[in-house]
Amino acid sequence: MVCLILGERMAELGNPTASGFMRLRSNPHGCRSGLVPMIIGIAIGWIFAGLWGFVACLTFQYSLIWAGLVTASTLAFGFVLYLLTLGLVQDAYRDYLLELNQTEAVLVVTDNLHKRKATQMVLLDDVEYAEYYPYSDSACLILHAKYCDMEVPLWPLGTRAQDVLDFLTGRGVRVVNVQFDDKIPV
Repeated sequence: MVCLILGERMAELGNPTASGFMRLRSNPHGCRSGLVPMIIGIAIGWIFAGLWGFVACLTFQYSLIWAGLVTASTLAFGFVLYLLTLGLVQDAYRDYLLELNQTEAVLVVTDNLHKRKATQMVLLDDVEYAEYYPYSDSACLILHAKYCDMEVPLWPLGTRAQDVLDFLTGRGVRVVNVQFDDKIPV
């Protein structure tokens, strides 16, 4: 469940977009969308990599070329699985805090694995338009201003991602949905 930290006026009104202030914290890693299928897929991949490694060992006595090809393809597949596993572990230790108010959007990314914190800010008056990528396992919003492009990951926010879109639309930011082939302003 998304942890929503309420401002004083928000607690009174009960509507984050009415108060002009919203603070959203990302879901805990175990609650993020697409996590379970990803873990199952990676686990099955590691099992198959192990089986093909065993097959490569058995084929050494019959054909060195075949064994070498199977070993090389297994190692390449294992490297891809390693990168996927590494990305999954890094995402587990990354937290996002998005603060929106009448004038600005602030994104704080905390990397607990490497003990780093990064903060990005954009003034909402400077945002020309926002690109919205609605895919549930990788949803994001890119705020385009003259001086920067700020990518806001929405997938860790779960169901509260729509509140961000509503908030920005209510502040006059044009949101372009790329899935519906909306025209991007030039």
